[in-house]
Amino acid sequence: MKFTKLNRGWNADVGAPEENVVVAGDTVVVEFYLSYSSYKRFPENDKGKLTFTKCHKYPIKGTNDEGYYMGQHRYKDEELPWGEFYRLETNWRLDFAEEPIFLSEPANRAQLNHYIFFFRDNSFECVAADYKIEFLLHH
Repeated sequence: MKFTKLNRGWNADVGAPEENVVVAGDTVVVEFYLSYSSYKRFPENDKGKLTFTKCHKYPIKGTNDEGYYMGQHRYKDEELPWGEFYRLETNWRLDFAEEPIFLSEPANRAQLNHYIFFFRDNSFECVAADYKIEFLLHH
């Protein structure tokens, strides 16, 4: 499988509670605690905010880390390592999480990207036009 790792210099805190997902129209926002132990520039309780625009679909639930390593996800660790944020090069019409929620019908499907972010207790996956990351720092 081909993929691009998108979280360079940051990641979600592996010990943090579940991420928060908010949907507004065809925009999906995912907030999560940043890893302060691996990335010293982030103090404890700083958050990351991923905003996905022109989101076509996403699932309501995903596999946690234990399930992933037990083979309960359609991907295996050898082909896509757990715990990172990726853009996948897949045929997302055929290769996507079960029971997705559809948000919008895209005008141009070729402009959409398949994203996946593995958190400790869940995985978040979506098909969207683009994303941006913001750091909500509490210095």
